[in-house]
Amino acid sequence: MGASRLRPLTVKEIQKLTATPPSTIKHRSLGGVPGFVLVHTPAGYTGYGLIYRAGGERKKLTLGSTKMLSLGEARKLAGQYRAKVEAGYDPHGERLEKRRQELEQRRLEEQRLKLDVERMYAKYMDLVGSQLRSRREKERIFRMYILPYVQGLCVTEITKNHALEAIDALVARGRRPMADKVLREGSAFFEWLIERDHVDRNVFGRIRKMKNVKTIRRRVLSDQEVRAIWHASETEGRWSCWIKLLILTGCRNMEVRGASWSEFDFEPRLWTIPAERYKNGLPHTIYLTDAMLEVLDAVPRFKNVDLLFPAVGNANNPMSGDQKVKDRIDKLVRKSMVEAGAPEPDNWCVHDFRRTIATGLQRLGFRPDIADQVIGHVGSTRRGAGVHYLHHGYDEERKQALETWSRNIQHCAMKSSCDTTYGV
Repeated sequence: MGASRLRPLTVKEIQKLTATPPSTIKHRSLGGVPGFVLVHTPAGYTGYGLIYRAGGERKKLTLGSTKMLSLGEARKLAGQYRAKVEAGYDPHGERLEKRRQELEQRRLEEQRLKLDVERMYAKYMDLVGSQLRSRREKERIFRMYILPYVQGLCVTEITKNHALEAIDALVARGRRPMADKVLREGSAFFEWLIERDHVDRNVFGRIRKMKNVKTIRRRVLSDQEVRAIWHASETEGRWSCWIKLLILTGCRNMEVRGASWSEFDFEPRLWTIPAERYKNGLPHTIYLTDAMLEVLDAVPRFKNVDLLFPAVGNANNPMSGDQKVKDRIDKLVRKSMVEAGAPEPDNWCVHDFRRTIATGLQRLGFRPDIADQVIGHVGSTRRGAGVHYLHHGYDEERKQALETWSRNIQHCAMKSSCDTTYGV
């Protein structure tokens, strides 16, 4: 590296030169390194720079202010950059390239934040799923079975391998129907992303559906099992009210768990589940028996909260964790039945209560069409033209059926053991 022919200036000399701001920007040679200059502006700024030629052009590289660098540090830095210039490099170009890369990285990070998979799915639900009765189920499927494999990724970074990991994990656990649901939900989400030019391809596309052997579940709980579940649930606080209402009404899980106080009219003793919350898309009324009112009376009320069972920390959503509660109840049920000398029960789920009440009402003397009307499942008794022409609500018959069923449950719950079984 060549040395400057100029004598290096000292700190005191520099202070003297910069005591008065110039009328225009001045570049004063500092010596010691060719092109090493002091930059002095009319605003009073003083800094160090390096003037050199690269590609036939005269360029200036800013090294830093006099407040940031001492004279010795600046001269050493200028010498390092001068050596690069004499070796054929353009430090100013390198700095510009580094700056360009930083800006590109920032742009990519902003894009990642904008197209974050959780953010985009929330937007998708707001625009597409806001009017769907199945919105909560769709969100549950996404968060439980897809998000764990793509969390923190931009939607453009999600690959087919991520989709296959999510689906294969369910297949390995024998949950083929859920694997198909994940495939459908993931595919619908990516089709929406494609429509908006956020991604180029559907990573859930061209994945074959699982070959499921459709089975019809026929599990019906015996009186003894219902009694055991009723009593085992009483250790679960408000969850006990949830499971008792399922047993008494034959409603679906989310119809009870998502119920609001505003749906109940206690004067005529009616609970009206609105159409948007009911599977067949029609309002469904349930007569409130004494047993149901007793359970509802035990449900804690919260100020300014309409939900019967609000989630802890979020009063706008129903409480979650029902599977864990069911597992704890199931453990107590198995223990109590074995201790009573009864055979260990087969696996059951809360949806079995619907089949149990329908079958139980038939055993208690009610016609199948009345049992169907009670649980709001009219497909098996209204087929063909009947769907369009038969619209009688059987209100009185349903009231009698629910009262009879409630008395049966109360009688069963009070007995030390239940001898009657009607399991299939």
